Amino acid sequence: IDQYDVINTYCRTKDIDWFASSWDIESQKLMRKYNFPHNKIASAMATNLEFIKLVASEKVHTFISTGMMNIEQIDDTVNIFSNKKCPFTLLHTVSTYPSEESDLNLNCIRTLKERYNCDVGYSGHETSVSPSLVAASLGATVIERHITLDRSMYGSDQSASLQKDGLRTLVNSIRKLP
Repeated sequence: IDQYDVINTYCRTKDIDWFASSWDIESQKLMRKYNFPHNKIASAMATNLEFIKLVASEKVHTFISTGMMNIEQIDDTVNIFSNKKCPFTLLHTVSTYPSEESDLNLNCIRTLKERYNCDVGYSGHETSVSPSLVAASLGATVIERHITLDRSMYGSDQSASLQKDGLRTLVNSIRKLP
């Protein structure tokens, strides 16, 4: 919590909205003190219905990663959020780090939009920016990418993260889309 307090103080001084993915119920409850503008459900927690119900009960717009869910589990989660009247955005993703572009199945963005009639975004874990651009062109309303100071640093997702220049390239390219 001390480290989150530091992040919170810094973000407040810079007028940056921030939020975090909790990986258990107790952590989700602890994060409430920051009054986040959004919640995020990581793929690893997206099949935990007790956790899903707790997050939906907060009625805070929530980004839901679908990488470890099958269609029935997505159905269950969407029903919970809809019944609790909690706004949400589904994030199509593949839960491998880094993801091979041939495994991304970006057309799933369209499938999710048609099936659930909701906003659908994309959470990318690939090494390049092009799949995120394709996702935006397919109608993704949110693009989530991990960022890092140095892709060679230790960590499970460093190679799938963008450094400052990569992030700048991605944002500028998306802004050029019609």
